[in-house]
Amino acid sequence: PHHEWCSPSYCGYLQALEKGEEYDHTPHSLPLKIMKAIRPVFEELAHPDTLKRVLNGDSQNANESFHSILWSLAPKNRYSTGVMIDLCAAMAVSFYNDGYQSIIPVLAKLTGNTGFFTRVGMKRLDERRIYYEHKRKRKAVQKSKQNEETSDSLSDRMSVDDNRDDQLDDSYIPGAY
Repeated sequence: PHHEWCSPSYCGYLQALEKGEEYDHTPHSLPLKIMKAIRPVFEELAHPDTLKRVLNGDSQNANESFHSILWSLAPKNRYSTGVMIDLCAAMAVSFYNDGYQSIIPVLAKLTGNTGFFTRVGMKRLDERRIYYEHKRKRKAVQKSKQNEETSDSLSDRMSVDDNRDDQLDDSYIPGAY
């Protein structure tokens, strides 16, 4: 900023300079009292123990994968009735907890029979979901290990265990929750 063009009557920088105080040029959109009130929450979220949970590209929010299933069934950008949202939410809970094969008994009740290819298709969807989740986890662990190896100060970084299989989260396996 060009404070030489400012008047000391309204310029906070020049007023602070006259008083011998340090001036903060950073604009704050929140009042100081609110910033002080939310600071403990911010510090808790930024604490290294909390950040360890998201180190490998994971989410701290367990509902995130559930929401991705729900919105794949009923996208936000398309209108759906309340009944349709309820049905999609029930299906998403079933898929999330027990995998895609959990819909087979429901289809059998509705149609009287489920075919061979329906069962095979649902099984393949479950296998694909598990495979890609493990693949994503392995890639994240490898990337984290590469970052750790290239780091100059390993003590400053949050460490990752050496055993990759222990780090793989089985939360995408049907029946995991």
